[in-house]
Amino acid sequence: MHSILFTLGPVTLYTYGAMMVVGFLATTWLAGRFAKTVAPDLQAINEEQVVDFTCWSLMGGIIGGRMLYVALQWPFFLQNPWEMLALWHGGLVWYGGFFGGLITGYWYIRSRGLRWLSVLDQFIPFGVLGHAIGRIGCFFNGCCYGKPTEAWCGVLFPGHTERVLPTQLFETLGLCLLFVLLRQLQTPALLRKPGAVFSGYLAGYGLLRFILEFTRGDQQIFFAGMTLQQWISLALILTGMVLIFLPPGQLKNKNRPQ
Repeated sequence: MHSILFTLGPVTLYTYGAMMVVGFLATTWLAGRFAKTVAPDLQAINEEQVVDFTCWSLMGGIIGGRMLYVALQWPFFLQNPWEMLALWHGGLVWYGGFFGGLITGYWYIRSRGLRWLSVLDQFIPFGVLGHAIGRIGCFFNGCCYGKPTEAWCGVLFPGHTERVLPTQLFETLGLCLLFVLLRQLQTPALLRKPGAVFSGYLAGYGLLRFILEFTRGDQQIFFAGMTLQQWISLALILTGMVLIFLPPGQLKNKNRPQ
């Protein structure tokens, strides 16, 4: 794989980090453009606020993703504490980043008196596309790989003795399809129902990740034959279903600025 994009003197640009930046820029740009097209009565967050929101969410996402990765690999980091800061080596757990980004994003949204679920409805499809781009970085970095395979799509990563499934690219494809689906859900009617689009993301990504975990070769069983990520995925699916069927009036009351 190509974990290093290029080296210029003492400066090394890692593909993993570069794809994270590309994903962030694509998410921010597209979400900002969409904000300008939303009708004033449906606009939950404007173009300028989108930039601040994505920055805060990215910061929380990196911290949360790294914290969960370190927690899951604690014996290694206990012996190599300085590696905790080596983000260019990879090592971000998506669900840790997801919840970390939600926390800092929630703080920003509430501090501006915006509606939490309405902002997520307007923003989340573009966050999904950024996630898809980030997974390409995982592929070039060789992390988040799949199980050994003899199929035509098998990839031989450095440090491996046999070909494995390119689960990273499978997830990229699934996320791109989810992006298209969520964009179709961003109709005026659904944008008037706080949580309608975001619930589709929770259920859709939860299902996608639950299935893909069966192809992962770098995960460990957590409980009852399933990985930690699969249990979190089930929780997301359940939460998404609850949001779908929760009466719209209750959602509006819960997200009214205080």
